[in-house]
Amino acid sequence: MKQYTLQKSPRKYKRFRLTFDDSKFVDFGADGGKTFVEGRTEKEKEAWVARHKGDKYYNDKKSGIYHSRMLLWSEPKLRDAIKEYEKIHDVKIKLIK
Repeated sequence: MKQYTLQKSPRKYKRFRLTFDDSKFVDFGADGGKTFVEGRTEKEKEAWVARHKGDKYYNDKKSGIYHSRMLLWSEPKLRDAIKEYEKIHDVKIKLIK
């Protein structure tokens, strides 16, 4: 099973970095922004999805927008979003705080 790591991004204005098993990575999430995992409502989640689903990278598994959607806007709790991501992608994510 592939092993990914999720940690705070070193990039200014980005919240997380997901590092893939091939050492490539993606930085995603606006630093300081509030997302579904931090308490945004279902209505705000739907608005976020509607606003971003036309993005050409929306379904690109190596893009920031994809990972924002899957990890920050899919479930109300980050740990639940991580579990769902792991199941969908057959990977294990190690969260580094």
